[in-house]
Amino acid sequence: MSYKVLLIDDKHTDASLEAIKRMAKMANIELVGEKYHVQGMEILKNDLGMEYQAVILDATGFKKSDIEEGKETNSGLYYSLKFLNELKSDRIIPWFVYTGAPRNIDDENFIEQISEYQSDIKFGSAELCYYTKTIHEKELLIDLKTEVDKLEQTKIEYLHKKVFKIAKNINIPNEEISVLISIIKSIQSNGINLEPSLYFTQIRKYVEYVFRDAAKYCILHEKCIDKDGKVNLTESSLFLAGENTKYLKVKCAKTHFPKIIAENLKNLIFVTGAASHTSDVDPAKNMDYQSYREQINTPYLLYQLLFTICDLFVWYDNYTHKNSEENKGLWINLEVNQNTSDWIEGYVTRIAENGWGTLQPKDGTSPLSIQPIMVTNNKINEGDKLKIRFELSLDGTKRHIKEIIKID
Repeated sequence: MSYKVLLIDDKHTDASLEAIKRMAKMANIELVGEKYHVQGMEILKNDLGMEYQAVILDATGFKKSDIEEGKETNSGLYYSLKFLNELKSDRIIPWFVYTGAPRNIDDENFIEQISEYQSDIKFGSAELCYYTKTIHEKELLIDLKTEVDKLEQTKIEYLHKKVFKIAKNINIPNEEISVLISIIKSIQSNGINLEPSLYFTQIRKYVEYVFRDAAKYCILHEKCIDKDGKVNLTESSLFLAGENTKYLKVKCAKTHFPKIIAENLKNLIFVTGAASHTSDVDPAKNMDYQSYREQINTPYLLYQLLFTICDLFVWYDNYTHKNSEENKGLWINLEVNQNTSDWIEGYVTRIAENGWGTLQPKDGTSPLSIQPIMVTNNKINEGDKLKIRFELSLDGTKRHIKEIIKID
């Protein structure tokens, strides 16, 4: 691949730059020189065919005329940086500051002013704010080619910069962030041939990263992550939605999730379930999913799930309740507080032929069944008055009598 790069330097024809020109040529980089910054930015402004792929900016030189300005300054550089920054909404052009002026080297004010324009997008080496002439030519050309090659990715990260910033904040590795970029890239290119199920496991892992971070602040109950470090997505989503967990016997006294986030996440977990890291099921062969794909063979389901993840990221980043002690105080242990009832009284309304009894509580709640062995051991008859305690089933849908006292 060949590259065409604009070099803005008032000495671009001097012998002092022959070394970088020679190295650039060997790297298939064509350097086109321009003396003044204003004229250079005008070239890029009118470059409708995107002929130039990057720009190298000399720091100390002239803004638009050596005759009018009389002496070299950094004003031209700052003019170009401001122009390129404002151009980002229409076009992102990788730029690199290249200086040899002694007054700029290691100058904190110089570094600070350049860094202001690198807050959204930092082109080139993370360690170098600028490239020094006669020292960093090799690094400059390597970094330049790298940035041009990944420009499409850079555009995506800039367009969705809040989402990617959050992804990094919750410690999602770069290789997994690249999957996020691939899906977004597919949206932009209308990648109809993309197979959504291949991405289901990664989609679920994004949710896991949010939940793991939430657990650090006790927003998520510690029981939602097992001793091996695996996150129970279904139980976690129920807990954060303020609902009873089905098996962990915990609940949150406060609803953390907004209702729409809770419903969307519930749907995401269901749809991607076949591709869970805890499942051996091939998602492409899952019956429900396969039936869906036979009727609707598009990537739009995956895109829907991706946007759910993006909303989840933004919600979590904006969520302010990260006081661990306060959040832990909202935990409810259902096993202790709700599964075993207080003593309640009632009357035996029936003893069936199979030995099962029926108790009608005095508080008007629904009848409870009395196991035949309890009927026999307690010599229970129809019309008896009893005092009982019951326990909820694991799923919270049934009540089982645990203790019986006959009242004379």
